[in-house]
Amino acid sequence: MAAMGLSPQNKQIYDPIRKKWVDAFPEEIVRQHLLNHLVKDLGYPPHVMIIEKQLSELPHLQNTKVPSRRIDILCLESETLRPLLLIECKAVSIREKMFAQPLGYNAFIGAPLICLANQEELCLRWETEVSLNKLDRLPTYEQLRRA
Repeated sequence: MAAMGLSPQNKQIYDPIRKKWVDAFPEEIVRQHLLNHLVKDLGYPPHVMIIEKQLSELPHLQNTKVPSRRIDILCLESETLRPLLLIECKAVSIREKMFAQPLGYNAFIGAPLICLANQEELCLRWETEVSLNKLDRLPTYEQLRRA
């Protein structure tokens, strides 16, 4: 994936969803590439994406006792705001044991599809499955809405 929206010194990258410049740490570069792909290639509306928020800040978890944890990306269904896709971004090689982190978050969130992603691979798991599936692409927004 090509670099995008980097500041002249390559120290920050522009996040069009949050509408601000953020530090261009390796994990943030992964996140921005994924966001760009979700919006431009897969039809996910930017206004239903929640980026880098505490569990307690999520619309359906407000006023609920949840651990103090921060999610990377959560995509919601645009009309009902039902969670659709939870993505955890990594700057390192993905190992199956890393899936414990987003699975723990998803115990509160309830997204049907969970993804671990780095620059080179996506590991997806439907909430109802017990094993990871290495796929080369995410479903489109419309496919996931109908799933």
